[in-house]
Amino acid sequence: MRRSLFAIVFAVLLLGLVESVARQECGVAECHDQDDQDDDHETSALLQILAKDSSTPLPTGTVGGDTTTLAASTPSPTVPTLADFDAAMEAFLALPQEELTWKNFYFDCDEKMNMDYKVVELATPFIGGSYMTRGFEEVPGLVLRVKPGGSLKFRLNNKLEAGPGESGCNGTVGLFSSPTMTCKSNSTNIHTHGLHSSPEGNEDNVFLSIAPGESRDYDIKVPEFHMGGTHWYHSHLHHSTALQAGGGGHGMIVVEDPKGSLPDMVQDMPEIPMMLSLVQPVLMMQLEQWALTPDGVSADGQQLWINSAYPEWRRANTPDEIAARDPIWIAVNGQYRPKVSIKEGRWHRLRIAKAAPEWHTTLFLETDECEFKLLAKDGVYLNEGVRPISRIYLGSGSRADVAVRCFVPEAVRTVWKKERYMSKLMFSSWEQRLAAFLTPEDNQTGELLSFSVIPDWKCKWDEDLAPFSVRRPCYLADLRNAPEADIQRNQHTLTLTNNGPQMQLFLDGVRYIWGHETPEAALTLPVGELVEFNVTDGLHLHVFHSHVNPSQIISTDLEDPWYKVGDWHDTIFAGVADKFVIRQNLDYFTGRIVMHCHLLTHEDNGMMLYWNITGQEGTRYPAKEKLDPTCYEGSFPDKKYWGQ
Repeated sequence: MRRSLFAIVFAVLLLGLVESVARQECGVAECHDQDDQDDDHETSALLQILAKDSSTPLPTGTVGGDTTTLAASTPSPTVPTLADFDAAMEAFLALPQEELTWKNFYFDCDEKMNMDYKVVELATPFIGGSYMTRGFEEVPGLVLRVKPGGSLKFRLNNKLEAGPGESGCNGTVGLFSSPTMTCKSNSTNIHTHGLHSSPEGNEDNVFLSIAPGESRDYDIKVPEFHMGGTHWYHSHLHHSTALQAGGGGHGMIVVEDPKGSLPDMVQDMPEIPMMLSLVQPVLMMQLEQWALTPDGVSADGQQLWINSAYPEWRRANTPDEIAARDPIWIAVNGQYRPKVSIKEGRWHRLRIAKAAPEWHTTLFLETDECEFKLLAKDGVYLNEGVRPISRIYLGSGSRADVAVRCFVPEAVRTVWKKERYMSKLMFSSWEQRLAAFLTPEDNQTGELLSFSVIPDWKCKWDEDLAPFSVRRPCYLADLRNAPEADIQRNQHTLTLTNNGPQMQLFLDGVRYIWGHETPEAALTLPVGELVEFNVTDGLHLHVFHSHVNPSQIISTDLEDPWYKVGDWHDTIFAGVADKFVIRQNLDYFTGRIVMHCHLLTHEDNGMMLYWNITGQEGTRYPAKEKLDPTCYEGSFPDKKYWGQ
């Protein structure tokens, strides 16, 4: 045992030395501004070392990796009961909270990445046991960091074996919960959700397919005029997106903010990346089974999503009371209920991205000792810079950048004199249905994480955040006052709707269902022009998402501080509202632009279309400077700029 612990300590010290040397060779002082955070948080390698030592098992609160011994339990021939679930939940909530960790990969000075897409283990301590699933090295993948003008260069190696439904796709699509919706379960690709980049070639091209055992080189160029922001990447192969992206195949992307593009207090704010993974075992077991042959046996090989504690448990034999409960939990950076150490009175920036096959989520504070200020949504800064909010609304695929500041209650400070004060950040998730936006029914609530607040006994706190405005790249010039003639050239009506059980989109009254073959383009639009979509129905239930070009809200029937006219989104879920008018600047990039419902089971069922943007690559909207005289076309200017 002593030898084992000595080996662990020596390995950790050696790892730190190697990392230090590598960082010096990489020129980290010039490349990165987050080194102090990295030293505190890049500890996942230690967990891997611990996992390989049989006498020191990996903590059960961690989600996934290669060699984990997570949630060890004696296999049972039976399916779980509610009593089993209650016992597992009680044990789960008694687990000690670990410090939140993450690992970065910097494309500005690191070499080209080799990214393996492979089988990883996913612990589910809230129900017992664990599952083998698919992920980019682990669940979630690395935080990929890149600067405007940089490139995401990597080789994606599909290390999976042939899996269920790999031999081909057939049967009826367009029906909700259709067993024929899932196929090609172990072929994959990658989508950089939120990036303003090319949708063709070896870039953000979701029409590519990488079969098991194959590899592909990606070179996703981030233009020099790209706004800094929070985005994410995930698998996006039609008919297996929910199974893969919703099952663990995802990670965060951060486009770094150029120096001087933000007020100093915001630019220098300590960052906490939070990749949220909504873990929904009953649904994932269903999707895996649907990819099998009719007799329930895989004709192709590898089958995943089998519970280690209940190996005979399948969705088909799930008791009704468990199916009704549909147990879920949300992991943060692959950890359940972690804690985050923050200093009292200091602003910290939460970079939040949510991966989920279906459900919607609200984040809220359990007590009022902490406060939220919204900075950006879907990777685009607010017009007013800072917006007070009490809750964070996240549909599947949404992102939010939120400043948080916490204080220690006076009783804790003067009477108890504790070294730390814990303040909980809670989640409430609910299934898409006709439910009130602010008071959803049938929701599941739990603790996402805890802020471990370190008291400042001298009470030297940060000042309140003042409103500000950022200088925007021209692809984000304000479109609300665009010339009417420019809008009228490309106006369209969009409906996301269910006609009974059918999953479908209606564009200008024409019905679209994406089947097993790639359809014809729904529209052909010229690059460098504006397009307006009048969304007339469906956003009370579905999640609108469009690739490449973000959408600005021009009008809406929703009265809520989360969605304001003038805000930018690439992913919209409105709850009780349906009517949105949105505009896009079809800036710079030509090719096939995909639009779909980001409830991924709906997308796999056919609720997706695309349009072609044609013309000369690099064409810009000619009236952009009239809309925003301060917008820039090239790299961000060297001098500081922000409005007050």
